[in-house]
Amino acid sequence: MRRKRSDELPRFVNDDDEPPAFRWNRRYAYFLAGFIFICWLLYPSSSATRKGGDTHVKWSNYAYSLYATDSATLCHAVLLADALERLGSKADRVLFYPSYWDTKVSDSRDRDSQLLVLARSKYRVKLLPTELLSVSGTTRDQWTGTWDKSVTKFMAFSLEYYDRVIALDSDVTLLQHLDELFLLPDAPMAMPRAYWTESKPWPLTSMLMVIKPDLKELQQFKDRMLRGGDDMLVNAHRFDMELVNERFEDNALVLPHRPYALLTGEFRRHDHAAYLGNPTEKWDAEKAYKEAKLVHFSDWPLPKPWIMWPVEGLREMQPDCNGSKEGTCAERRIWKSLYDDFRHRRRDICKLLSVPAPDWHTIKGGEHPHNATEGTGHAAPHIDGTTPPAAR
Repeated sequence: MRRKRSDELPRFVNDDDEPPAFRWNRRYAYFLAGFIFICWLLYPSSSATRKGGDTHVKWSNYAYSLYATDSATLCHAVLLADALERLGSKADRVLFYPSYWDTKVSDSRDRDSQLLVLARSKYRVKLLPTELLSVSGTTRDQWTGTWDKSVTKFMAFSLEYYDRVIALDSDVTLLQHLDELFLLPDAPMAMPRAYWTESKPWPLTSMLMVIKPDLKELQQFKDRMLRGGDDMLVNAHRFDMELVNERFEDNALVLPHRPYALLTGEFRRHDHAAYLGNPTEKWDAEKAYKEAKLVHFSDWPLPKPWIMWPVEGLREMQPDCNGSKEGTCAERRIWKSLYDDFRHRRRDICKLLSVPAPDWHTIKGGEHPHNATEGTGHAAPHIDGTTPPAAR
């Protein structure tokens, strides 16, 4: 008797059952696996593009260089460290400070030691005690007693264990971190130009320097400082600009001043063509503020933000809102808020009050910025009402 084939056997089908599950064709499975593999390969590179190319960056190879020459600039360096932390910067932070300071807090009035400890413990700043660099002013006939220690910022060249360093002035406010500048094309120096100057081409400004550390470069700067500097330049804290322009004027990588070098004084101007870089673009104060990454306080003869404004000076120098002394406008609101923000952070973080305002009639109309408004050697009362011992 012949055995029935399998296809001849009766089939039992339950009409109430669900249709059989879809069976994957092996070819489709291969396609899917290949698609997933390609996506996995492409994901890191696309992610790097979206995040500025920093997916595989070793941020410990880069650092922000801050410096302190006195109690005021120490506070301002701490404010910058606070901003870098708050803005999410990934790079290291180092702080050069006088070697005769220490981190042992002797009492509640020892604000310098307190701020050094704060920088190290809260903001992860690497503390580097150093002998301050300085340049003496000189006239044609004799040396003067004026010393400018802001050139200590050039100690950033000594950090050869970093691939790149960003050196910042102390009288600035950071609105965004600058980490993307570490990834610029290779160059010994990158700086924005001082767009507010009348000379052309505009000189480089040392408020922001992206440096390739080099001990030989540092030694060359030291040798130049030993020969002294023009008295007017030293008093005006412009000798550091003279040095970097002599060395890097022809081979620096030029950064766009927009958005890396906005002056507070820009909000007081009527002609913004130099900053905008486009004579047909319309000035928009809110837009300029939002796109800026760094703002430098410069409204001479008004004092720097750690010194209070003389009432008469504020009335004369504030943005005029198209000729109106009353009411407000975007320029005046932003300009005042930048100063208020600095003073509040100085009070809340450093526990220091602002230096009392100088007499307006003694500082207005000078030929160049004087220490009465530009310097940092002013003693300010602490938040608890006491005065630092050095000021007594």
